[in-house]
Amino acid sequence: MPSAPFKHLTRRIIWSASASLALLFLTSTSILPSVPDPQTRFSLELERVLAKRPGLLLQTSSATSSAIQDSEPLRLIQEGDRHRRATDRYLDSLPFGREIRGAAQRYGLDSLLLVSIVEAESSFRPDAVSAKGALGLMQLMPLHFAPSDRPLDPAVNLNLGARYLRDLRQRYSGDLELALAAYHAGPGAIDRFGGLPPYRETQRYVGRVLRLYSEHQRDAGATAPGKDTFVGDLPLRLTESGRGT
Repeated sequence: MPSAPFKHLTRRIIWSASASLALLFLTSTSILPSVPDPQTRFSLELERVLAKRPGLLLQTSSATSSAIQDSEPLRLIQEGDRHRRATDRYLDSLPFGREIRGAAQRYGLDSLLLVSIVEAESSFRPDAVSAKGALGLMQLMPLHFAPSDRPLDPAVNLNLGARYLRDLRQRYSGDLELALAAYHAGPGAIDRFGGLPPYRETQRYVGRVLRLYSEHQRDAGATAPGKDTFVGDLPLRLTESGRGT
């Protein structure tokens, strides 16, 4: 049997060894990488909302842009309807305005362009006859009429004149100045000179029709076209080139 002093010594050795092991363990854990504190429910929710915010902003921006794009055709349609109603009211105030509108629609022309030609040709007089034999509102030569046609009938005259102008615009690829010059001087003059003929009377006629066209558009509240421009009494192409000065 070991003596009491020996037992006490053994117990102290065991305590000392245990204390050393505990100290060693505590020291080793102090150099381990730190572990972040667990996130609370509030911090997780906040992080989730912030993470979604850029996407929400992008989605809102895309939706706004899409709405603007979708509204553009509607705006153009509404603006076109407004101009059309204003033009119709204006035509109703002019002599033979309804007949002019019908002829223009039938042949795909701007009714205000047809109004301008009628004013320049006959000043809205259905019985006008020129010294050269041109007849009616649009001053057409007899060759444009069939034997059964009544040249001085406003509807007949307007429809034949509108069809003739439509054909001239197609012939000259939509060039309004050339079509008007051909209406006044004949297509042969355009083809012979390869463009606007050097006839002062024809040049002034084209300039006058374009000026009237712009004035009727302004009075009717319609938008003036960009290419059908005039300067003074001459077509734009002559004013820009200096040939008309």
